[in-house]
Amino acid sequence: MRDAEVVDFLKTNPQFFEAHPDVLNGLVLAHPQDGRAISLVERQLLSLREKNGALESKLRELLIFGTHNDVLADKLHRLTLALLRADDLEITLAVLIESLKSDFAIPQAVVRWWDGGVSAAPANEAFFNVSDGMRDYVSGLRAPYVGPLRAHESGEWLPTAFNAQSFAYVPLRTDVCAGVLFLASEDSQRFSADMATDVLTRLAELSTVAIERHIDAPNLQLA
Repeated sequence: MRDAEVVDFLKTNPQFFEAHPDVLNGLVLAHPQDGRAISLVERQLLSLREKNGALESKLRELLIFGTHNDVLADKLHRLTLALLRADDLEITLAVLIESLKSDFAIPQAVVRWWDGGVSAAPANEAFFNVSDGMRDYVSGLRAPYVGPLRAHESGEWLPTAFNAQSFAYVPLRTDVCAGVLFLASEDSQRFSADMATDVLTRLAELSTVAIERHIDAPNLQLA
């Protein structure tokens, strides 16, 4: 008989080994690690242990992932509360940058805002001039860019001694692209091309609303 015929027979006659227990007890298989002969029952136990080990490993991954998400959610919540308490634009920008550096452990974080030509705080670097090339680049992003490439003049926004190796460019959008959240790290893998960007997108949405509510406030003058 061919192997397939034996397999088909056993599938259609699952009671075979119950009727012939001596055949089942006599089956000998090779151990998957050392190749020694073991019984079918031993092989099944090994298989179950392997499956249990894989399930335990997956469960640990899920627990770690869940804990990581809980930590991120808590950080976003604290940042949201801090931004709600901020009385003006200067404090809002300071709270945002400090949270990114301390809570989210991002070494360098920069905000640039250009929408509407409004500058409630003209001395604040967030409203310094941004080149047309940078604006066009950020406006063309459909999702945050993360990776090793630095765009236009953004390197000038970082301290001279800071050896940046990876970057994130996160558009700040109102009805149009209003600005950019620029992040940098000396770790080449901190902002890698394969990382998820959903948290960056949430940070951008939160930052945009926080900045916009002060720019739209009454009694603010153009620089």
